[in-house]
Amino acid sequence: MENEELIQMIKTADGYFARGQMDDALQAYQAVLEQDQSVAWAHSRVGAIFAQKGDLDRAEQSLLQALELDPELPQAHSNLGNIHYTRGEFDQAVERYKTAVKLDPSNPVYHQNLHAAFKRQNKYGDAVKSLKQSHKLTRETAVKNTKSELQAAKRRFGCATSVVMISVLLFGVVLLVAYAI
Repeated sequence: MENEELIQMIKTADGYFARGQMDDALQAYQAVLEQDQSVAWAHSRVGAIFAQKGDLDRAEQSLLQALELDPELPQAHSNLGNIHYTRGEFDQAVERYKTAVKLDPSNPVYHQNLHAAFKRQNKYGDAVKSLKQSHKLTRETAVKNTKSELQAAKRRFGCATSVVMISVLLFGVVLLVAYAI
């Protein structure tokens, strides 16, 4: 199979996953793995899907296989942390979440997960630090996205319409920031 075909198969599977069509996504990722067992991303996504379906043993197996292929895949570490968290294994969950944060420190979800696990360990100082970082990253992402949307609006609609768009987008950012606090 050509590399381009495999890339397209992964994109199709990712699309199903993003739309929440987990059964279709699972079939699509498994088709990818039938073609190439070395695709860590597909193993990681299969693990995430199994976890969502409540099959933690199969999820763990898939995630560990993903990490064997790519030890620096933060999503796999985070999802493995979720499995440990669900099982009440909070020490292991914290270690997996810390690894995910180390590999991708700009992802607010990993900090949020770490916050939850620290709370379960009664490490409230660490929990608060993780929560603050998660909120900070969420706000930064909102501001960055708003700036990008404003620039795109200026290009599409010109200056006069941009004033209205700016007002609407800024109001959205204010609501998001207020919600995050």
